[in-house]
Amino acid sequence: MKRILIPAAIVLIVASVAACGHGSGHDRNTSVFQHLSVTHNGDVMAHAHDGSSARISAAGDLDIQGKSVAVTPAQRALLQSYHADAMALRKDAMATGKAGVETGMHALDAVAKGLASGNTDSIDSEVNSRASKVDALAHTVCQDLARLYAAQGGVTTAIPAFSPYATIEPHEVSDCRND
Repeated sequence: MKRILIPAAIVLIVASVAACGHGSGHDRNTSVFQHLSVTHNGDVMAHAHDGSSARISAAGDLDIQGKSVAVTPAQRALLQSYHADAMALRKDAMATGKAGVETGMHALDAVAKGLASGNTDSIDSEVNSRASKVDALAHTVCQDLARLYAAQGGVTTAIPAFSPYATIEPHEVSDCRND
C-alpha cells in the first residue's frame, strides 16, 4: 500500500505547484514548459536563453524581439507546423496533467475506502488501471515534443535568425521517452 501513497502524493504536489500560476487574473502568458509559452491570443512565444522572444502566429507570422520578419511561403508553412506542434504539446500536456490529478485523487479515495472497509486488496488494480491511462497520455506528450523538436530544426534551417529560439535540446526528447 505504501507503493500507492507515494505516487499519489507526488501527483498531488506536482498538480498543486503547476496550478499556482494558472488563472491568476493577470493577462500573462501561460507556460507550456521552459522554452515556450502561449499568449492569450494563441500565439506561440519561443524564448531564447538570453530572455528574448520570438512570436509565431497560427498563420505563420514571425516576430523576433518585436520586429516582423518577412518569410517565404515555404518558411510560413514551417512556422505554421511549428505553431501547430507547440499547441498540440500544450493541449496534450494539459490533458496528461488533468488525468494525473484525477488519478491521484482516485488513488487517495481508493486508499481511504480500502482502509475504512478493511479491503485493501483491490487498491492496486484500481489505481494501476488509471495510472496506465496517464502513462499513455504521457507517451503522447513525448511524441509531441519529438515533433516539435523536428519542426524547430526545420524552422532554424530555413530561418537562421530563429536559431537563438531553438532551445529544445535532443536530450529533452530522449529523456521524455525514457522516463
